[in-house]
Amino acid sequence: MKKEVEKEKKPAIKVSRDGPFIVRDLKTLRNSKGTFIETVPVMALCRCGASKDKPFCDGAHTKNELSGEKEEDRVPDRTDSYVGENITVHHNKGVCSHIGNCILKLPEVFRKGQKPWVDTEAAKPEEIAKVIRSCPSGSLSYTINGELHKDYPHEPEIFLVKNGPYHVVGGIELDDPDGSKPETKDHYALCRCGASKNKPFCDGTHLDTEFRDRIN
Repeated sequence: MKKEVEKEKKPAIKVSRDGPFIVRDLKTLRNSKGTFIETVPVMALCRCGASKDKPFCDGAHTKNELSGEKEEDRVPDRTDSYVGENITVHHNKGVCSHIGNCILKLPEVFRKGQKPWVDTEAAKPEEIAKVIRSCPSGSLSYTINGELHKDYPHEPEIFLVKNGPYHVVGGIELDDPDGSKPETKDHYALCRCGASKNKPFCDGTHLDTEFRDRIN
């Protein structure tokens, strides 16, 4: 009798209170240069920003007294919709990591410093949708023909942004003791500088604090 093939365990991330991200069963971890980092079944990834062994935790959070609490003056968790003739763009600024893919790739649509921020008629719907699918935090999504698009198929992976957050893709479950849920399970951005007001998610504060990797 043939033995049943053991099902591959799905990767998961547990947010330890005031401590690191405990990552289990992840096969793919890459640094900001795209180089694969060797993984083990259980890893502790730094989220205080002070580890000397980034991306791994070295216990520095116990010295700098990392707090995993969300701050009251964080950007509100609220979705605004920009309705166009052929596409509606949805934006939850509260989970935006401010990587800037949208502004860099389609500045005529995603208009920095202008109101309304999104001009849905400034590009073809498929061009806008393509850029939205590159949003790493899940803050952007879109509706076409009455169908909401916010989840896109990926293989499970964590990718380190240079001097920025962890980009998580592929439906990796996030277990936060405080009950925080990502905007979409498919892709989200986790803070690793220790200063986000919306922990465990990145809110772009790494730009203000000039967080730096050990990788140049």
